[in-house]
Amino acid sequence: MDMMLVGLSIIGLTAFLAVIVQGIGQGLFGRNQQDEYLSKSRSFQTHWRGIGGKNQNKSASARLATKGLD
Repeated sequence: MDMMLVGLSIIGLTAFLAVIVQGIGQGLFGRNQQDEYLSKSRSFQTHWRGIGGKNQNKSASARLATKGLD
């Protein structure tokens, strides 16, 4: 019984400390790169051209309905 309590407390303490250390590490080392990938992706997407022809403004379900693929 005592060994089980010691084991569970060691496992719980290890898991709790891992979360705390990860939060501290992200705060110290990851602050400048939080939005780096998101902003890069958005910059690519704003410069993409629309794909398609006459049906460009229709929704995907409307295009499928016109082709009979519903």
